[in-house]
Amino acid sequence: MGWQYSEKTKQLFMDAVQGKTGTHVGEVENADGVGEHGSVACGDALKFTFRVERDPVDPLKDKIVEAKFLTFGCTSAIAASEALCRIIEERGCSPIEALSITNQDVVEYLEGLPTQKIHCSVMGAEALEAAVFDWASKRGVDMEALGIKRSDNGEEEGRLVCKCFGITEPYLRRKIRELSLKTVDEVTGAIKAGGACGTCRGEIQDVINEVWSASPFSLDADEISATEPNSCSRKQPVDSEMLKSELATTGFAPLATVSTAKDGTVVQDPTFIAATSATVSPGEFAKASAYQKAKLIEKTIDAEIRPVLKRDGGDLEIVDVKENLVYVQLVGACDGCESATQTLELLVEAVLQDRLDPSIKVIQL
Repeated sequence: MGWQYSEKTKQLFMDAVQGKTGTHVGEVENADGVGEHGSVACGDALKFTFRVERDPVDPLKDKIVEAKFLTFGCTSAIAASEALCRIIEERGCSPIEALSITNQDVVEYLEGLPTQKIHCSVMGAEALEAAVFDWASKRGVDMEALGIKRSDNGEEEGRLVCKCFGITEPYLRRKIRELSLKTVDEVTGAIKAGGACGTCRGEIQDVINEVWSASPFSLDADEISATEPNSCSRKQPVDSEMLKSELATTGFAPLATVSTAKDGTVVQDPTFIAATSATVSPGEFAKASAYQKAKLIEKTIDAEIRPVLKRDGGDLEIVDVKENLVYVQLVGACDGCESATQTLELLVEAVLQDRLDPSIKVIQL
């Protein structure tokens, strides 16, 4: 059974492939902006180019006077790209103004698209964004000063959710909100995530749940906050029993940079951080999905452990989380430190066990 396209979608597609006057298939010569999105290997690829009429004084007043596209894609990809070019023409956009054109604008211009083809409108918008940033670099426009950040076509810094299509969690969250995606199938239709091997579909559902509902495992940064460390000049031996006793009697857990004295004694400068910040009810961590566990661990480390390490020039990277095993790498001053083992055991592991689950183990790679 074929896709159910609107009459306008079919008309724009036919006009474009037949090369009718006024259509936009092709590539602008000596383009002022060039942007690409997707790859042939993934089944869709789009190149977007445009030329501007330059303002002699203010580049922000440049106007796009010609826009074209080349795509390896289906009916939807061609029609959506043609629609994007026409919207830019009809609005008389500057490059900056063109960024305000949304995926939904394109879908509405086409009078609708099948849910499984929404990603075609996303592809055009991403290629346009890349072209605008290319124009900005050529014209010396500081996009950051304008408060505009590039979305990086799904490669925003963050945990990789869909490895097949390189979709990170920040990008996934943004698209879920922008396109009001409520199911995994809608996400797959819009940005392809989960549409190849399918192993990430459970994680995608977890992200959807967090975006649209209050999950008991969804903790924002302000929900996992630590007090400002109060350093004490005295030194004392690191003793796991001391940690437990201090926590039980004062409600504070000693979190400190572990070091080794000249005589070989392992010591620390006690730094106390409130132990009541990031906790879950007993047994709740064990019930969480793999994704939820990873998020709880990540946020606890960011709030309570990383600041302590960074204060002394160190840090750690979370490499992987498998059930209750947390694989990390120490970096900066912590990398190669003689007390790395104590740091992992008495700081990283101790905090995670206290805040989340006693069975958590931290493994250094």
